[in-house]
Amino acid sequence: MSVLIQSQPAYLLHSRPYRDTSMLLDFITCDYGRVSAVARGVRNPKSRIRATLQPFIPLLINLSGKSELKTLAQIEARNNGFSLKHKTLFAAMYLNELLIRLLHKQDADTEIYSLYETTLQNLQQQTVIEPVLRVFELSLLELLGYGIDFSVVEDLAAELYGGASVSDVGQEEQMKAWYHYHQENGFERVDTGNNSSGKYYPAFALAKIANKDLADLEIQKFAKRLLRSALASHLGGKTLSSRSLFRKNIA
Repeated sequence: MSVLIQSQPAYLLHSRPYRDTSMLLDFITCDYGRVSAVARGVRNPKSRIRATLQPFIPLLINLSGKSELKTLAQIEARNNGFSLKHKTLFAAMYLNELLIRLLHKQDADTEIYSLYETTLQNLQQQTVIEPVLRVFELSLLELLGYGIDFSVVEDLAAELYGGASVSDVGQEEQMKAWYHYHQENGFERVDTGNNSSGKYYPAFALAKIANKDLADLEIQKFAKRLLRSALASHLGGKTLSSRSLFRKNIA
């Protein structure tokens, strides 16, 4: 039986040529998760919807079809989309690639759709993009059921700092506890403050990352390294094209 999806809020994540004049498309939708579809004839210069098939434009789409690969029946833009340039554009491309790699097709999650839309808004509005990206990564892993378990660190932080804000304690106190992160087993306490190898994380930094308090530049560095490690096992060891593109184009 053919399935008809009508007026579905969506964003285009990825597109590629298909046959002579068509395209294969990957969307993230509000109610149906990641959906793949074929858009027939859109590479024809006379196509009326070709210009609409761009990333970062809020869309309404109609899809039909019996199989996992749907047919795009209709598409319209809800507005002009997000104004993303330079770093923010490459950052948004990174979001798209993460979703393509991590989301199973038609595994609906409205929270992931909302997270993606909110992150695009934040990239457009914020001048510092690193905290925006790290919050997206942390939240996405949580929503997918792969969230980092910070409980052992949070328990120790409460013991060390006596309920005080981590930012209120001195540097010597902050360096009392360090951890090594294992992708499979989580955090392991280590008896060293020597982080010359770059493998360890101080408890105070992990407590801030757990609370998504990423304003400090040093915390951002720890968070980036931690999230790279946490994502690696779910990406199958393959390099993300958007990371390479970012390094090549942004000084």
